[in-house]
Amino acid sequence: MQVTGELAKRSYVVGQIEIAARPLEPALYLVATPIGNLADITLRALETLAAADIVACEDTRVSRVLLDRYGIRRRTTAYHEHNAG
Repeated sequence: MQVTGELAKRSYVVGQIEIAARPLEPALYLVATPIGNLADITLRALETLAAADIVACEDTRVSRVLLDRYGIRRRTTAYHEHNAG
């Protein structure tokens, strides 16, 4: 599947600086995200989220707030106890 347009851009924004994410090796990456203050996220977490092909999260609405805050345009999908197989 070829990703084009805004989803093809793999970067994140801190302040007003856009930072290109390095490519990831094919794998499943688990990324810890902040529970409260969105500013508590690490740069490594931002880079991993920006470089991922897809972000699986418990609640896509909550994760979208975090991704939007840092200018990360990735496709999200819900993954939680009710749909895990």
